[in-house]
Amino acid sequence: MNFTISKAELYEALHKVVGVVPQKTTISILTCILMQLKGRKLELTGTDLEISVSYTLDVESDEEGEVAVPAKLLIEIVRELPDVPIRIVSESGDKIVLKTEKGEYKIAAQPREDFPNIIMEESEQSFAISGESLAQMTNKTLFAVSTDELRPALTGINVELVDRKLIFVGTDGHRLSKVTHKNFPPSEQKVKMIVPTKALNLMLRNLENSDQVKVQVGEDHVQFRMARAVIYSKLINGTYPNYERVLPVDNDKHLRVNRELLISTLRRVSIFSSSLTNQVRLVISPNEVTIHSEDIEFGAEAKESIPASFDSDWMQIGYNSVYLLDELRHIDSDEVVFDLRDSGSAAIIHPDEQAENEEILMLLMPIRITEESE
Repeated sequence: MNFTISKAELYEALHKVVGVVPQKTTISILTCILMQLKGRKLELTGTDLEISVSYTLDVESDEEGEVAVPAKLLIEIVRELPDVPIRIVSESGDKIVLKTEKGEYKIAAQPREDFPNIIMEESEQSFAISGESLAQMTNKTLFAVSTDELRPALTGINVELVDRKLIFVGTDGHRLSKVTHKNFPPSEQKVKMIVPTKALNLMLRNLENSDQVKVQVGEDHVQFRMARAVIYSKLINGTYPNYERVLPVDNDKHLRVNRELLISTLRRVSIFSSSLTNQVRLVISPNEVTIHSEDIEFGAEAKESIPASFDSDWMQIGYNSVYLLDELRHIDSDEVVFDLRDSGSAAIIHPDEQAENEEILMLLMPIRITEESE
């Protein structure tokens, strides 16, 4: 193996792959990145056996070769090198040497044969989507996914393709985010899968400058094929909850409020909320909403009123301010609408105007509060 590449290109490529390399593992080869050189193309591959990332870049070389290199050491030295061309040469199969004009760095390598053989299984179904749409749908649902390993189905995003609609759903049981891409290109196929968050974060990291992404779905795996990168991931086994059943359809009270104003007010008032519950209380009247918080332990409290439009008389409801802020930050419109029923029922939060061919809908469960009257 003998090739030359710029420091910036190599570091960027390593950064896109290293995220899959496990921090702790008893299998030492998994801490390595596989470098495969063929036909002036360098392919970098990392895996944790569940998810694999391959990234291809152009190099100056007339040779071929394969070697597995410790990821942490490689990325650390490349990061610290000046922005100059780097020549990488393999020595006797168990070392690679990074050479610059003034330096030489030797790294012990492992044989290619020790690295897991990543078999890209045949996919039964596939669809294409623009990188921009895929990133937007992922970002608007990923934040709501659960981290509870005891409920594995909720630790990924539920993806469905049916009736010309592509649907992404994330939920942790307290909040839910659903994004629907309408008028999706006609397809005979129906897709339903739960994609791990790690795979989706790696996909987002590799999505730059990729106009179209081909998504190939097998019985127990998914592949994201981009301009230079391929993400291969096992799917999460299990049945996703019937989220349609928890979405209320009879919330007949509607609160409309400026999104940025609500976010900034919540950020100030929530400073005074309990660190255990993060509870804020919204007292809603026809022309304004007053946000209260109180931390009894420290004797701190705050309230602030902002203009709003509410088509009912009066209502109050409690929320976890962290969850509410998360949802508001992932809505793009100037104004947001809360569809409400009462203080004990879930709210539906959505933009006042949906983008063309897109529908964003978020659910937030309330925190029980003692009823008060003004």
